[in-house]
Amino acid sequence: MAPRTATSPEQQDRKFSCATTSSTLNAAAKTAAAESELPSIYIEALGHLLQDDTPPLATLPDQDVITIAKEILQNIYTKEWSEAGQWAAEEAKLYKLGGSAADVSMAMGKLVMGSALIDYLRTFIEAVEYKLGVEGVKEPELLTKKRNVGDDVVYGPVNMSATLPGNTLEIWTTPSDNMESEEKKDTEESSNELGKVAVVLGAGNQSMLTIIDVLDNVLRHRRPVIIKHHPLRPWLAAPYAIILEPLATRGYFSQCEDVSVDVTKTLLSHPAVKHVHITGSFSTAKAVEDVLQKANPTLSSSKVKSMVTSELGCATPQIIDDGDYTELELLHAASMIACGKKSNCGSNCLSPQVVVLSKQWKQKDLFREKLIEELKRQPTTPCYYPGSVDKNKSLVDGCKQFGSKCTTIVAPSVSEETAVGEGDHVVLVECGTPGEEGFNSQPLLVEAFGPTLSIIELDSEQDENEMYLANVVVPFLNNKDNIFGSLSCSVFTPKSKESYERLEKVLSTLNYGTVAINQMNLFGYTASAKGGIWGGHSLETLGQSGNGNIGDLFGIIGKNTAKVVVYGPSLETKPPLDNASPPPTVVLDIVREFVCTDSILKGMGNALALVISRTFYGTLSYLPIVGRFVGSK
Repeated sequence: MAPRTATSPEQQDRKFSCATTSSTLNAAAKTAAAESELPSIYIEALGHLLQDDTPPLATLPDQDVITIAKEILQNIYTKEWSEAGQWAAEEAKLYKLGGSAADVSMAMGKLVMGSALIDYLRTFIEAVEYKLGVEGVKEPELLTKKRNVGDDVVYGPVNMSATLPGNTLEIWTTPSDNMESEEKKDTEESSNELGKVAVVLGAGNQSMLTIIDVLDNVLRHRRPVIIKHHPLRPWLAAPYAIILEPLATRGYFSQCEDVSVDVTKTLLSHPAVKHVHITGSFSTAKAVEDVLQKANPTLSSSKVKSMVTSELGCATPQIIDDGDYTELELLHAASMIACGKKSNCGSNCLSPQVVVLSKQWKQKDLFREKLIEELKRQPTTPCYYPGSVDKNKSLVDGCKQFGSKCTTIVAPSVSEETAVGEGDHVVLVECGTPGEEGFNSQPLLVEAFGPTLSIIELDSEQDENEMYLANVVVPFLNNKDNIFGSLSCSVFTPKSKESYERLEKVLSTLNYGTVAINQMNLFGYTASAKGGIWGGHSLETLGQSGNGNIGDLFGIIGKNTAKVVVYGPSLETKPPLDNASPPPTVVLDIVREFVCTDSILKGMGNALALVISRTFYGTLSYLPIVGRFVGSK
């Protein structure tokens, strides 16, 4: 692990600084904040967003907003944020990682945050500049590829990323009779709420989620934002302060550390708070709505619900199409499921949870063997998230009492210096077939948010091979009495059965916010920064996976029903991620030098300097005397 350094006085001063530029504050708001018994840092943060002399964000010309986005982008290019407060090292400590696993975590964390922010900002700038008719800005590729598939309007495919060759994305929309542009809707809402703010409740499981939520609220929806950081990640204030300084200095962003649940409720009850965005659980989102309802008793429940956007969980299905697979295809499908399940020890909203097989599929037992092999081969990481071990133990104990076969798949630790226990390993639960005696639905009806993976078999005897997905899988998964959530899923299908026309009906009718074909569903989130969306499917009216979405930067979705479809290459292709073979940290750092820069030439120079530096110090470390000095540093 890289040595820790103290946070500089400058960084410490501005971590939770409101960057106040004027002492003229909205008097009524300031009085309300003081009377609410909020801590002083919360009062200052709210006051910073409610200055009378700050131009309302909702009324800023698009060109001014582009300027802000470009300034944020330049702050990312400087890379000062990547070391601020040693946040990546603190994240590795949170994950309970040691040795090489901690090093990889730090390098990967910086790369993921930097690349996600850059993709989002570049796409936003491209979209707005194209709308304004800026000279030299071409029509975005996603908008040029538009076709009709039945009642759906499909945009794409376009390439996902230069770092993901062979992967493409599409946006599938179903036009609504009551169409209204997202831009018009947001402008009207913001204009009616001048002097109001949005609260973003920080995510606890990933460092880049909260800052993307801030950008989506500020840039796309034009809402000034105050972050209430998650108690697990207070150190994110340091990099966020650097990256988002252009917003803070203009009075559109402030941030506070977590104090207590009661203080958070008081913040949400403040009269200036008219919107809340949360990444978390279904129960937490409902609790937020309850707080807002009590604070706004004259508002209807539907109006209060509209004040909350959320990205919640899902019992994420991994659908294995029937058909004839090669052993390599089976291996790669199993590898991607195992990798997704074991990443972050399953504490992700998109973590695979339910493997869906056909009862009549002749290769189902061979696939099980491959899946177990991969769960054993890919290393286990600690379940760091509070309550995860106990929640999954309770779920597994309930399944055992029901009579389901539950198998703990023991695997090596992610590194010698990282301790893992029995509760950290994946437990594979055999649920049986719906409608048959002994079927156990328990693992399908909750989000595990941990290392529980279940298998179900659907009876496809009445349907021909070609119609299994459309006639059996889709109806089962769309019925939320059967399975929790609608955030994302993956569909794996063999080359022997590949037929785009066959998949069209499935893609049109499968009600999940992201559908990944022969790819890990986590890349649906990547697509949201490239013009796609991320969120639960709008036809899932229970809101189990949340309300609203992030993304839609080109404004092509609006109020329409929509989903993102991510296409991976053939299953014969090696998967892009493998927890047993992570890229060396130097490779991750080199990729970050290329990605987090404003020019290819500068990126090449930075990467070359990094290689020379690492080689120099690596060589010195082999010298007896100098090596001890370098090692101590």
